[in-house]
Amino acid sequence: MKKTLIIIIICAMAMQVKAQINARMFRESDVSETMITFVYAGDIWTVSKLGGQATKLSSPTGNEKFPKFSPDGSQIAFTANYDGNWDVYVIPTTGGLPKRLTSHGGYDEVVDWHPDGSKILFTSSRASGRQRFSQFFEISSEGGQPQKLDIPDGSVGSYASDGTKLALNLKSRINRTWKRYKGGWEPDIWTYDLA
Repeated sequence: MKKTLIIIIICAMAMQVKAQINARMFRESDVSETMITFVYAGDIWTVSKLGGQATKLSSPTGNEKFPKFSPDGSQIAFTANYDGNWDVYVIPTTGGLPKRLTSHGGYDEVVDWHPDGSKILFTSSRASGRQRFSQFFEISSEGGQPQKLDIPDGSVGSYASDGTKLALNLKSRINRTWKRYKGGWEPDIWTYDLA
């Protein structure tokens, strides 16, 4: 009787430990003409807009976040930490090996694709001196040297459909823990004429 009770307690404890696996949340979604991409458990997934089973697109060791579809829906740009640093990568929506676009020691975060699909907008604190704020950079979707935009700082942005303007926030509240905040970190939406 005592052995049976001990076995039952051990099994219950093992089931409780298994039930406490960090399942995480579906986050950071983006939508193309036909598909939805999102991050779940640190990996990028895709699913049809009509529904169905989601497919894990990335599985390298490390975490991915902020996936964004290219305008034609053929690629996804994302931020990943595969070797101890967060950089910008692209991957075909059909899967494959991610292609690294940035390789700087600072934190690089994907923000948006240029409407013509030639460039990716990302933020980084690489040129801000003491890395206290982020600035906008563009990099070719094929790779190369990033170009800093003339905006002093910024964290979140989106191109106009013709690519001539950028709507942006100077400060981000995306990963903040407070809700319905109305103080000094309340972000305004600015527009910037890229011409």
